[in-house]
Amino acid sequence: MRRLSEFVTPTGDELAALEDAKQSRREYRRNQSITLEGSCVREVYFVVEGWVGGVLEVNSGRKQLAKLYLPGDFAGLPSIAFTNAAEGLVAITRATLDVIPLNRLALLFEQAPRLGLMLFVTSQQERVMLMDQLAVVGQSSAIQRVAALLVHVYRRLSVLSPEGGNLIDWPLSQQRVAQGAGLSAIHVNRTFGELIRRGLIAREGKRIRILDIESLVELSAFPERRTLKEPRWLASVSSKG
Repeated sequence: MRRLSEFVTPTGDELAALEDAKQSRREYRRNQSITLEGSCVREVYFVVEGWVGGVLEVNSGRKQLAKLYLPGDFAGLPSIAFTNAAEGLVAITRATLDVIPLNRLALLFEQAPRLGLMLFVTSQQERVMLMDQLAVVGQSSAIQRVAALLVHVYRRLSVLSPEGGNLIDWPLSQQRVAQGAGLSAIHVNRTFGELIRRGLIAREGKRIRILDIESLVELSAFPERRTLKEPRWLASVSSKG
């Protein structure tokens, strides 16, 4: 609900339409493939629990972690514009996903047009996140890249679980961080060590405590984007088709 309500709070009818669109629920173990890049696109996924990664395969078999999907996200939406899946989806943690076939997704837009527009706005937000990520990976140092990834996850989890404070889940292995930041796993390990030595973060098992978020944001050069809550133009759209 918190993810869906980031821009506009869904009505009961809209949530009911979303539930009707779901065909089934699937469970995935950690590191299990959900879809393969290049596969036929027949469905999208609503992330109920866990983390899912959008992965691209580049030359020499290397992989790029291009996107993190968290609870409340719709995974696989970018691929509906293409004949084949533009990204592979993999469960970063144990994950629970609701399956929405494309024909039911189309019906959802017809039955709940405002919800469809909310998904459109969310997709634009994700597009800007990817633009920011591209700028950081292409134009910054290793420590700035890792700091930016930490800030990105911290901000997204703050929306989902504001009660979590400065302690965030961190199920990403060094290899996954390397895939996201365009670094080697060894370089990632050294960079985390430097962030700890600077007093910006502390490791607590599979969680990371952000000790100085302002300094971490300044180091990352990751811009702060404020979402537009309850946009006026969206308020004029009916919640029913």
